[in-house]
Amino acid sequence: MMQARIMRPYTEGFFRRAGIVSGMSVLDLGAGVGDVSILAGDIVGPGGRVVGLDRDAAGLERARQRTVEQGCSSWVSFQATNLDDFSTADQFDAVVGRYILLYQPDAAATLRRLISFLKPGGIVAFHEVDFSCPHPSYPPCEVFDEVVWLVAEVFRRVGVRPDFGRFLGKTFLDAGLPFPAIVAETLVGGERGSAFYSWVGAIVVSVAPRLADLGLALPAGVVADHSLAAKLEGAAVAQGSQIIGSTQFGAWARKALWS
Repeated sequence: MMQARIMRPYTEGFFRRAGIVSGMSVLDLGAGVGDVSILAGDIVGPGGRVVGLDRDAAGLERARQRTVEQGCSSWVSFQATNLDDFSTADQFDAVVGRYILLYQPDAAATLRRLISFLKPGGIVAFHEVDFSCPHPSYPPCEVFDEVVWLVAEVFRRVGVRPDFGRFLGKTFLDAGLPFPAIVAETLVGGERGSAFYSWVGAIVVSVAPRLADLGLALPAGVVADHSLAAKLEGAAVAQGSQIIGSTQFGAWARKALWS
């Protein structure tokens, strides 16, 4: 949810530029605890409809609670399913997702199948990422650069591309879509209190249990707990380091009016 707060302006901008507007029906892939579905629900409003898909039933229960809390439960709903198993007779105005295609074994095949539930002329809009920068700080902040490299390496070793945003154009083409409009925006920070530190620290904590199995280890002096964010902030601020964060890619296209 912290990540979602940071990412929301980028995702919302991509979706609006793609043409998603009030009254549309939207299929959200990989809904998780509902952040993107709720965002899409804010765009389409009560005259529209959003269906979020995710295989994690427990996460979707939290997502449903959040729609009640935020007053959009009448037009934002969820279905627990693997993306490859989902089927419906409905046809949507848009298929969207954030940080979901990079986790698919064959992203183009997944996209190709799910746009079959999209109306002719419907919108396909995805927000993906590239966090593979090998030197994200200058002046170099060694501990920050090391933990960012470590996170990217965890993804590589489990078969997930940390730079998937760079491959959106080919993915759309292989899914049978036109080459998409693609924009990229990079987060930059380094000031005291920047959300970078908490965000990166939380990601390191989340991947730490996998490190030993993957033949990796935390950098010397780094502990994967709540103290990590403060350690990263102290090191970067002491050196006056400018932090180059992950690059956010937005890509969108429309399904052909006829096949």
